[in-house]
Amino acid sequence: MKFTTFLMLIFLTSLMSCTSNTKNKIELDDASKKELTTEIDALSTVSDVYDTYQNSEDYLIKGIYYAANLLTQDLNLWGAEGNSYSIFNVSDNNENLINFWGLSYDGIIKANKSILKLDYMFEEKIIPLALYNRLKAECYFNRGVFYYYLAATFGNVPIVNAIDEMAIVNSVNSTQNEVFNQVIQDLTLAIEQLPFTYESKNDLGRATKGAALAYLGEAYMWIKQYDKAIIAFNQMENHYELMPNYLDINSFKNQNNKESIFEIQFNGNDNLGWGRDNYSTFIQSFSLPTELGGAGLVFANKTLATSFSQNDTRKLATIIGPGETHPDASINISSYNSVQEQFQGINTLGTKDKQWLGDDGERSGYYAVKNWRAPDPSASASTVFSKANVILMRYGQILLDLAESKFKTGDIDGAKILINKIRKRAQLEPIDSEDLIPIILNEYRFELSGEYSLWYVLRRSGEHLNYIKNNFGILIPNGHDIFPIPNKQLELNKALKQNLGY
Repeated sequence: MKFTTFLMLIFLTSLMSCTSNTKNKIELDDASKKELTTEIDALSTVSDVYDTYQNSEDYLIKGIYYAANLLTQDLNLWGAEGNSYSIFNVSDNNENLINFWGLSYDGIIKANKSILKLDYMFEEKIIPLALYNRLKAECYFNRGVFYYYLAATFGNVPIVNAIDEMAIVNSVNSTQNEVFNQVIQDLTLAIEQLPFTYESKNDLGRATKGAALAYLGEAYMWIKQYDKAIIAFNQMENHYELMPNYLDINSFKNQNNKESIFEIQFNGNDNLGWGRDNYSTFIQSFSLPTELGGAGLVFANKTLATSFSQNDTRKLATIIGPGETHPDASINISSYNSVQEQFQGINTLGTKDKQWLGDDGERSGYYAVKNWRAPDPSASASTVFSKANVILMRYGQILLDLAESKFKTGDIDGAKILINKIRKRAQLEPIDSEDLIPIILNEYRFELSGEYSLWYVLRRSGEHLNYIKNNFGILIPNGHDIFPIPNKQLELNKALKQNLGY
């Protein structure tokens, strides 16, 4: 999350094992108190919590995006590391896991600190009640979101109440359900004080009541309290809408659109080449073919392209294959310098006869479209980084979540209505079946592939093992549907236990 005044203060912490004892009162030290004298100080300390999301490489991509997509088999990561994701055997020494864990707990500790600072500033009458309530709610929201992705990725992780990064290294694992209950607690507190919208455009990307309700409903689904999930999701009605054209959801010109619920803001400068600043997202370079100057590290599985129904309009907005033009009219493949120099300025992704498989020929020739929605049309055609935002949560996903929740509480007709609403936008015929779980799983796939949540919703459904087996013929090793606790954490904290199966 970036507002214009943010500074990049992220650092990788390797400790992240702290007490879960909430009975011990945590005090703010005198040095910290002396730094808190104005409302600007309050805004700054909360802005610091949002900085975690600004790490587009280690937090958003190698943390959330990798987990959400590589395990689904729809997207692949180039090289030996990518193979470890494909066969569900990621090492506990994997740097991606180490960094994601560290950044997540860094964000949690920042939220803990900020809550204490806000309490002090309100007690000292430095900030008014309304600002105090809202900023504190933003801290609760972000802490809940950090815990959400930790539990969805690793399962049984510690609940941390410390404010000192080096404080304690003897915490124990909480169960996955306990962590999601913590998420529910934080988001419930946040909802009470957050607005649905902010008056100023400078506040785009801040926590909202709608975003808190979305993650709250999903947290209830993780602990199988579907009736409560429905209550949360229903409160979002009339505040969000589906974009009529699926292709427009991730387009550069439609950022922060009416379907977007929680969107990470990126406002980098005009240098989007290799000398770009830290406020540009790195995901586009990962997604672009090397023939276009990108890294081509993440590419699509051909089976994804062949799995869509023939008339499903989501296909072209999700995956591009050999000989195809980019569906976004603002992106012309022929305008890239490398294409003009090496491929005579063709406006297609290679050709069917000469596919773009990367410099070493090890890519599939198919690439994800959703993260190739820039460069900024006003920038140089040869740029590979992006000022495009990242949508972590949107209303299309929530409608499918609501459909699943309705089905699991016995409201089959209500679930069908929601599924068919999603299918209507994709220009597909309505379904009329009582066996909805396979249909819901497929709709999750075709709606969310290449975004930031597919594996999480599949795992949450409890049907993910059969889904992978039936669609890809892969038997997931016992316990390997979640990632291992990073070995570095186990070395630092002898009280932590490794996940079963590792």
